Amino acid sequence: MIRKHILKKIQEEYVTESELLEKLNITHENLKENLLKLKDAGYDIRFEDKKGYKLFSSPDIIEPFEIKRNLSTNYIAQNIHFYQEVTSTNDIAKKFVDNDAPEGTVIVAEQQTAGRSRSKNDWASPEGGIWMTLVVKPEVTLLEASKLTIVTGVAIAKTLHDHFNIHAGIKWPNDIMIGNKKVCGILTEAVTDYDELKAVLIGIGIDVNVNLSDLPDDLQNITTNVNEESNEDIKRAEIMDVFFTIFEEFYEEFKQGNFKHIISEWRRLSSTTGNRVKVYKDGKAIIADAVGIDNQGALIVELDDGSLEKIISGECKILDE
Repeated sequence: MIRKHILKKIQEEYVTESELLEKLNITHENLKENLLKLKDAGYDIRFEDKKGYKLFSSPDIIEPFEIKRNLSTNYIAQNIHFYQEVTSTNDIAKKFVDNDAPEGTVIVAEQQTAGRSRSKNDWASPEGGIWMTLVVKPEVTLLEASKLTIVTGVAIAKTLHDHFNIHAGIKWPNDIMIGNKKVCGILTEAVTDYDELKAVLIGIGIDVNVNLSDLPDDLQNITTNVNEESNEDIKRAEIMDVFFTIFEEFYEEFKQGNFKHIISEWRRLSSTTGNRVKVYKDGKAIIADAVGIDNQGALIVELDDGSLEKIISGECKILDE
């Protein structure tokens, strides 16, 4: 992880070579070798006589040393495993759980060949997105663990909306929308040993800088990406760092039983409330007006006769006006 430490030292000001060697306790050859690797990876590192080295810009990469360079969490994402290509990060995460991976472990890939959505369909995962799975191990029931979809959705929406000034909202139960287009999906899976909950895998897919023409035809008109919706060039590692910090805060509240605060944030960031929706309950399609969610995360809809229905789980489609 020496590259992470080099970048941290030179990201804000010039640092002389002698200072780097002393602070990092490495040899001249080791420093030169790692600086060359960083430059080859696309880091714009400049050197000036008497002033030393300074980082001017970073590439959009999601290798662990880059993600962790500015990470400030206690345990979330302190253990990261990066792959160039996988079938599904959730599949890989299950193997890590079997080997007793610590809580907060993250599996991240540049590309997935068989990513899955909540509806069990394949999730298109070309290069340029954030495709990752977060492993958590809450001591809760399976029913309580299902609330982690809400926790994660709030953390992602808050990251994009509050920190990157993107008008993202949450579509119940597991999508993040910008306008009427999807930018992120969430898939949580429980890993159990008989009736005991061993871990929850939180699969997250965010279209950050994906070329939309690389997506299947049926997705191109209903999907967007972060950088098309932003006036800035946002790096994936920046989004991940902010998300991990916010998620850890909300996850701690969830474990302490303070779910009401998370629900209040969901209501603030909702793109579902106030819309005409089509949802399913007991296999029956219901067309109604979404009026909010209750303190357990269930969707509340108002039927045309004025009665209210509670939808605990399922799919929700926002209907065009």
